[in-house]
Amino acid sequence: MTGQTATTIVLAAALVLAAPARAEDWQPYTDDHYEYQLELPLTSFRITHTQAGHLSLSEIGGDGVIDVYTGQNPKHLSANAFADKVSAVGEIKDITYRAGGRNWFVLSGHYTGDDLIYHAKYIFSPDLRKVAGFEISYAVAEKSRMDPIVDHLEASFHGPQ
Repeated sequence: MTGQTATTIVLAAALVLAAPARAEDWQPYTDDHYEYQLELPLTSFRITHTQAGHLSLSEIGGDGVIDVYTGQNPKHLSANAFADKVSAVGEIKDITYRAGGRNWFVLSGHYTGDDLIYHAKYIFSPDLRKVAGFEISYAVAEKSRMDPIVDHLEASFHGPQ
């Protein structure tokens, strides 16, 4: 094999591994009990853990992690109050972006001690009794590659009814 052929193979492999999930790679996921849905990139992430109210996925050939959560909001906290609680979790170093509305919020920032970005979105049922959310975390160096995945997760996420 020539040096040029080896370089071409390495570059092609790097492009395949670095490519964001294509539209056909996304699979719908629905939780009938909590009545939420989103699309998951199941060709680039694999499900590693499932239990009632929690689904975890790990990136194939990478360090990205997606967690999906569901549950009750027994104190009927507002989205803003719930976001305050999530923001106070000890692993979170900072919040670099925060947005929200009456029944949703988004947080982005970094974890303490790690070179990791996290991005979370939570949506509540209209009566604020149910909540569903996802969180994705990945290395800061992977931000430009992971941004389209974050955008797709957000756009496809529909919360509890």
